[in-house]
Amino acid sequence: MTFYHFVNCLLLTFGPPFILYRFSVLSEYDTIWKSAIGALAYLLTQTSKMIIIAGVFNVSTPLWEHLIDCVGMYYFLVYHQKASVVPVKILSIALGWTVAESVFTRFINLYLNARSLQFDWTSLISAIEANISLIQNICICALLWYWNRKSNKLYLVNIGAYFLFISFLQLNILHRIGALLVFSLITKIILRYDLHNLY
Repeated sequence: MTFYHFVNCLLLTFGPPFILYRFSVLSEYDTIWKSAIGALAYLLTQTSKMIIIAGVFNVSTPLWEHLIDCVGMYYFLVYHQKASVVPVKILSIALGWTVAESVFTRFINLYLNARSLQFDWTSLISAIEANISLIQNICICALLWYWNRKSNKLYLVNIGAYFLFISFLQLNILHRIGALLVFSLITKIILRYDLHNLY
């Protein structure tokens, strides 16, 4: 029975990124390598995060972790994909980042829990959190790209306030879902307002 739960959690974790890649603009432009750059961005950012937090600051707070992730996403979003369509750039970095995060933080835990006699509910919750992380990373990449294109630096304050808000939340999934819904609605309103002002 645990094998079926393992397959269920794997499909719940890695199914939505596959569907996003297959049925969005990413498959039209054949951006598997750009998504691999997003996965490489995750690996390099996590390595530098470990070095910076352990060696330089010697303090581990969620705020520093989120800010280092933001800097890593920003660097790879702006400097490594210059000649690309904007939705492709945003989705490929966010998709690669999320898949790498799921592989390195969730897959091993799912596999080890599948070998036990009983399958724990934390694996199912972790699989649902992978989907929340996908939406959250898309919103963060969109806001970082938007902040890079605007001359007004007030948007940096909004992004910083978001990371501060997320860092003070508990890791409860219900809290993260509520914060994510509010954050994605705010992102949509900001981008829609700016697109209407362009025309």
